[in-house]
Amino acid sequence: MKDGRAVYISFLCVGLVVTGAINSLFTKYQDNQCVRNCDTLSPVFFNQPVLQTLQMFLGEMTVLLAVRYQSQSSTPLDPTVGSKPMINGRQHLILSIPAICDIIASTFMNLALILTPVSIYQMTRGGIVFFVALFSVVFLKRKVSRLEWASLAVIVMGVAIVGYSGQEAVNFIDPEHYVDDAESLILGISLIVMGLGFMAMQFIAEEHIMSRWSVSPIRLVGFEGLFGTVITTGLLVIGHIVVGHNDIESGLNLRQALIDMFSEKKILLSSLAIMISIAAFNYFGISITKNVSATSRSTIDTCRTMLVWLVSLTLGWEPFKFMQLTGFILLAFGTLVFNDAIEIPSQYLPKFLLSDKKEEHERLINTIDEEIERF
Repeated sequence: MKDGRAVYISFLCVGLVVTGAINSLFTKYQDNQCVRNCDTLSPVFFNQPVLQTLQMFLGEMTVLLAVRYQSQSSTPLDPTVGSKPMINGRQHLILSIPAICDIIASTFMNLALILTPVSIYQMTRGGIVFFVALFSVVFLKRKVSRLEWASLAVIVMGVAIVGYSGQEAVNFIDPEHYVDDAESLILGISLIVMGLGFMAMQFIAEEHIMSRWSVSPIRLVGFEGLFGTVITTGLLVIGHIVVGHNDIESGLNLRQALIDMFSEKKILLSSLAIMISIAAFNYFGISITKNVSATSRSTIDTCRTMLVWLVSLTLGWEPFKFMQLTGFILLAFGTLVFNDAIEIPSQYLPKFLLSDKKEEHERLINTIDEEIERF
């Protein structure tokens, strides 16, 4: 019986790492696909960040099938606390708040992925821990211990080093266009930072909702996917009518975006892979949180970032950079210490970091461990 459980947990871990990596890699793969003027000096690539956001929400929405199974099953996939009131009827509209934050964050992220190497994009996203911690203090009145602040400083340092390493990579790959490419990289990282801010707001909203109502993470993901699909589709239609229909290159030209998607088999198949991987990734992640722990999930998720980087190196999308590896190590170490996945013996820590150390059960915020994940 124990062997069977070990195999199941291993399956969940591998599934989380693989499906998470597939999502980032296939999104970048779409960005690299030429759709027009491919044999000229000015090829047009599939740069559709808003449509890619819609793909993500469609994938999230499919987990409502699991929610339906959960409601009919005698053994729920993710039982919620019975002491809290159920969220019913019009109260579901409150789930549109994190969905709106998700729309803005995901669109910024997808646009940033066009401008940055996929590994730098994936690593820089690790800065979400800092923003969630900061907003938790401001909006949820949570306390951050000195050790947690120290680990957050290490995370910020790691993100900064990863970002700086990208500039050196730009100079290595294309020194003739260093200025233009460096500006694109800086813009991309800036978009990631803004996206992380909105993603942190989304996490805070989700934490508030789950603290007040009895709603499982998988149900929350499904309904956010539903609201996100409706809102994003509406924005795309309005954007096409008002702006996009006059410009074939516009990211808001919905008609041309759909033509490009369905006329290019590679783009269509990668879109299906992205939607399936999103749904599977959420299932694997929530199952790991349920069967092991959220901190274990954050540890496993570090492997996903490493896998994305290794695949990117193998495909020749970017060169190996020792500085980037250094930044990633700092980023991963800070995150794992923050989530208590690594516990540093007290004798190796200064006394001022131990004076307000939290007890094991005092988590800053449940979703800091990315109990709900999209990318």
